[in-house]
Amino acid sequence: MTARPKLRILCFGDSLTAGYASWGAVHHPYNGMLEQMLSMAFPDLKIETVEDGLPGATVKSAFQTRMNAQFLAPSKKKKKRNDDGGDDGKHYDWAIVLGGTNDLGMGFPPEAIFESLKEVWDVPLSHKCKVLALTVPEAGVQGIARERIDASRNKLNDLIKGYKREGFHVYDLQKAVPYWSMSQSDRKRYWDDHIHFTPDGYDLIGNKVGIALVSLLAQERGNDPARPQNRRRMFKDDDTKFEEEVGDPSAIDQGYVVVRRADLE
Repeated sequence: MTARPKLRILCFGDSLTAGYASWGAVHHPYNGMLEQMLSMAFPDLKIETVEDGLPGATVKSAFQTRMNAQFLAPSKKKKKRNDDGGDDGKHYDWAIVLGGTNDLGMGFPPEAIFESLKEVWDVPLSHKCKVLALTVPEAGVQGIARERIDASRNKLNDLIKGYKREGFHVYDLQKAVPYWSMSQSDRKRYWDDHIHFTPDGYDLIGNKVGIALVSLLAQERGNDPARPQNRRRMFKDDDTKFEEEVGDPSAIDQGYVVVRRADLE
């Protein structure tokens, strides 16, 4: 039997990637939901996600060393064979990178954080691994600090969204999962404190990032001349009208449960 092609994804960052909640008593990373989304959309692929989130880590101090370690080639003496006949080297097709929250909280200038992020992104890109950079989400900080942090975060996110490089993509997580414009009921459900999310919140991130990555992968397949161009369903019941689509459009969780090919074109 021919083995299914593998798609390996690195989810890299700080506590928001680690799924930190309940003051560290709970860890519920978003990569679990992300993997489910991709597996449903591409049943012909063997999806594998790896979570590398370190609570408290800053882009300027801890990210570079950890990212280098993820792409460090194994020595010939230690090289092993896996079940698919390949080696155990840390090869990834995509790296999803989220960082900057802690740097902003410590008062680092957004321009300096951005320069460090570019160095971090360069590691996977130099290994022919595509990057999906996530913008930094809002924080529920109030008072005088809010104005300063909001301005710095918005500047950093504008720099991230404006960066152009082959293999580099951006998903605006700040816009997708807001704090201040979210209803009180949604905020209670999805936000654990003014920085971190609840398990439901991390699943929401995995769902939304999953939709974005499904779209990018579908575009790749559509541009592949070796693949047939006939339309196929991305999910079972692809043409069905789902309850979420006729619900309250102001509820952040409605309309994001199911992805259909038509939504991506």
